[in-house]
Amino acid sequence: MSTLDLSGCHPIFVRQIECLQNKDIDGLMETYHREATVVRFQGILNGFDEIRDTFGRYMDIQARYERLLEYTHSEDTIFMRAVMSVRGERELGFGAYVLRDGLIWRQVAGIEGGMRDWFAQNGSTGHAEGRPEAPGGRR
Repeated sequence: MSTLDLSGCHPIFVRQIECLQNKDIDGLMETYHREATVVRFQGILNGFDEIRDTFGRYMDIQARYERLLEYTHSEDTIFMRAVMSVRGERELGFGAYVLRDGLIWRQVAGIEGGMRDWFAQNGSTGHAEGRPEAPGGRR
């Protein structure tokens, strides 16, 4: 993360990235409002318990943010696109956040590359034993 320039980013975004990269699920959940909704290509996560369960299952996929391509924020919104690596595969990640009471209340996020298929197939099992290797192809 030392190469990722987070200067000028919203504090809640900085905290979320730090927690994701350090596999800190408790810290990550502190960035979400208790009534938060997360919309991803795999589906919609409603509320704290669903978000915690799903992100907890994905904490071991070695997701690393490498470089922000686009970033902007206001008092109540954040938008970003970033180069990421996920399980060793280079990806483009994106996210749009609506904040309430200084916490993430609604988040739309996803991955634009080949790992999309892996996440879609493993949406309900997360990091279950025997998971398939990362796909080699790109779209």
